[in-house]
Amino acid sequence: MEVQDIIEENPSIKEMLKDCPYDVLKCWEVKEYPKGQIICHQNMYYEYFYIIVKGYANIYIMAENGKKYSQSIYKKGYFFGELEIFEQKPYICSVEALTDLQILRINREAFLAWIEKDKNFLLYITRTLCRSFYELSKKAGEDTLYSLKYRVCNYLIYCLDKGIKRENGIEVKIEKDHLSERFVVTQRSINRTLKYLKEQDIIRVNNKSILIIDVDKLKEEEIISRSE
Repeated sequence: MEVQDIIEENPSIKEMLKDCPYDVLKCWEVKEYPKGQIICHQNMYYEYFYIIVKGYANIYIMAENGKKYSQSIYKKGYFFGELEIFEQKPYICSVEALTDLQILRINREAFLAWIEKDKNFLLYITRTLCRSFYELSKKAGEDTLYSLKYRVCNYLIYCLDKGIKRENGIEVKIEKDHLSERFVVTQRSINRTLKYLKEQDIIRVNNKSILIIDVDKLKEEEIISRSE
């Protein structure tokens, strides 16, 4: 698929690139990555700015002992590489394809020319960075101050809007391994929390998804566990 076709078919990407100068626009290229491939490795240098067109990517930090901490899941319209590209810093996190991934990317020289010429994009990226830092700060505070049960309940509620409505509830595509990475806890701790919610008839757990069968009880459990 051509870059121009991708832009026209994706409103969020079109909004981002609407004032992109032609000489910069022709520098974009399309890349495809299969599920499980690492697009960018932590502590390595990359000369590109990336925009996700299709699929999901896991943004995570890996400790020396092999423990993973998932900071966020990125989807269509999200971008990465902006923090490191200005001063050519190594990547703070790794970026892994959670699904098959289609990406637009542009090299550093063209990216800096774009920033200089396109005030609309400069404002866009500033707003997005502020929102990202806000969410990361909020998550860091919750990870430090609140119980795992509260954090799991809070995250499941956050995922409701992206869930699929079923006859007996709302299905959220979440793997248990990802929850362990997201909250930096053992799989046993995650299993214990999910088992509790299951016993309360709030959720059902499958291999790659969680079915939320009682949203009201989930919200009540979140409120109760916040003060535990």
